[in-house]
Amino acid sequence: MAGVYVHYSRNLHSYFLLILVTLDAVLAETCQMLSPCSCKMSDGFVMDLSPVSNTDQSPYFKDVLKQGTTNELYSFNPCSGFTEGTGSCNNVALCQISVSGPIEQYKSLGSQTSASFSMNGDVIDLHYNDGDSGTLSVVHISCDDGTLGVMSPAGSTGGPYEFSLSTNLACKRKSSAISVGTIILIGFASLVFLTCPGIVFQKFVRKQSGVYVIPNYELWSSFPQNVKIGILYTVKCGKTGHHLIKYEKLDYWSIHYIYIYS
Repeated sequence: MAGVYVHYSRNLHSYFLLILVTLDAVLAETCQMLSPCSCKMSDGFVMDLSPVSNTDQSPYFKDVLKQGTTNELYSFNPCSGFTEGTGSCNNVALCQISVSGPIEQYKSLGSQTSASFSMNGDVIDLHYNDGDSGTLSVVHISCDDGTLGVMSPAGSTGGPYEFSLSTNLACKRKSSAISVGTIILIGFASLVFLTCPGIVFQKFVRKQSGVYVIPNYELWSSFPQNVKIGILYTVKCGKTGHHLIKYEKLDYWSIHYIYIYS
């Protein structure tokens, strides 16, 4: 019998791992795209970069120098396209400016039409893909209560062009709460972890069957009746002011016999 119990315990462990993986996937934070510069998280919070975006075809972040360089600059406008220079930066979201003496070269790093969002922990990633060159870019947007928007270009080391954008627009306010769906999933997971081991023990160790595989079945089946008795008792005492209670049997929380004399 011990071998059977170990076998089912291992299966139960596998089921728990599967449930954990499933819940992790369900509860993982997402940011659903609303526009090229805004997205909505699963808890209802909306991150909108409109306040750090120009509407006159010019970049809000213009010619920002990459740290450690003197000739590599970047421009960025999240919500609408801009045009800069004479190269491929025409109606784009991101543009690279390379300076070599009097010569300036402009390279598109993606437009609003290719924008997409993903989550990396607490950081919102805004992705771009330049269709002509295949160049990939990602803007890492993080919360900073102290600023409306500061962009720091990191450039590329063979992979996507990377940028950091610190902004209070990515900061969740106190009004943002856990969603109802998350609460339900947490409650379901708790119920599974509390109930399943007891069911396995009842069925394979105590050899119970039917409704009696439920741990403390007698307790839970009598719970509604006990609640009713408690309510009636409270109401009765409130009306009479005189009462005498005799407990014939007390099993866990269950009161099987109550006599009330008024």
